[in-house]
Amino acid sequence: MGICYKSLGNFLLVFFGFLISGCSLLDTNANYISKDKVWVKILRESPVHGLNPNFVYAICHAESSLDANAESSVARGMMQLTEAAWIDVTKLHYRQAFDWETNVEVGILYLARLKEMLKSQGLFSYPRLAASYRYGYGALRKEKFMVSRLKIPINRIYRKLFAGELSPVEPPTS
Repeated sequence: MGICYKSLGNFLLVFFGFLISGCSLLDTNANYISKDKVWVKILRESPVHGLNPNFVYAICHAESSLDANAESSVARGMMQLTEAAWIDVTKLHYRQAFDWETNVEVGILYLARLKEMLKSQGLFSYPRLAASYRYGYGALRKEKFMVSRLKIPINRIYRKLFAGELSPVEPPTS
């Protein structure tokens, strides 16, 4: 029995050591942009498109923690835009999704498009906009635009946005 526990202990040490080193290796490509720079960009761009800057800032944090190089299997950049969403609102090449300023601009364009789609149904609200961005407009429509019928997000910021909080992330003070 002692050998079994010792082997298990060694296995766990190796396993957790691998996880820890693996996680740090994954972060070597991260490119975190300063909160101040991102906030200034959002303050400049979001009002032009009728979007609450605090809401947009929260989306950036929820999607990437302000990492310009964030990448999933289907999305890229600070606002984690899919290629389909990108193409829907811009003619710029998707390779530019890792340029954080371009990504924020295109992300705001996409949020504005989703907002207009919701307004055309007479159903705009920021929780619905957050749900459309997170799960897709079609997923929200399928649930009769009821945010409460969607899967509860794991992400704390998205949970607060879905609940109607417009500023779950404190923006920098100017």
